[in-house]
Amino acid sequence: MAYGETYEEFIEKFKPKYTTDDCFTPPAVYDAVRSWAVKEYHLEGLEIVRPFYPGGDYENFEYPENCVVIDNPPFSILAAIKNFYVSQGIRFFLFAPELTLFSKKSSGVNYVVTGETVQYENGAKIATGFVTSEGDYFIRTAPKLSNSIREANEKSANKKARPKYSYPPNVISGVLLNKIAHANIDFTLTRKDCSQLIRQLDSQREKGKKNLWRRLSYQRPKSG
Repeated sequence: MAYGETYEEFIEKFKPKYTTDDCFTPPAVYDAVRSWAVKEYHLEGLEIVRPFYPGGDYENFEYPENCVVIDNPPFSILAAIKNFYVSQGIRFFLFAPELTLFSKKSSGVNYVVTGETVQYENGAKIATGFVTSEGDYFIRTAPKLSNSIREANEKSANKKARPKYSYPPNVISGVLLNKIAHANIDFTLTRKDCSQLIRQLDSQREKGKKNLWRRLSYQRPKSG
């Protein structure tokens, strides 16, 4: 460690750093955005394409006739992407970081402001707007789109929530011991108090979970 550096600062240097180009869109959010765009801009019947994927090359992607791009592009090259699509006459509705939405104006591009923050698959939370070739308004808000994104965010968050398990009173776990320690309670167990190592609860087995958090729990004999 460097002189004067805390341990937390030291280990922070080794954590993977995600950029805005690593923001993979939660399916619920993408579906909400796509549904709104198709209905709002009358894109029914057009082929929706997504050229932005790991290792993809949007410039050499084979765009079908009468297609529209609805996708989340790498934000770092968004200006180049917009210019390419405008020059090629390719219709698009693209995710964009809202805080820098107007940093580089492009001819033939309109802007949609939602006021919503999207939590992407890598955990990054980014205020998200959209740039598009569609519509009659240069800049607009879209309350219905904002509401759809908000609902999709909540749905994604609920889906990712870890299940909660209830432990019988004769079972001790690392989580419970942490709570006891933080409460400044002096708690002890002898080896005789701990009779059995439990690797999986019945409730975890029913949900197909095993060693969910590699938690080691010990069962104490029931009193009486």
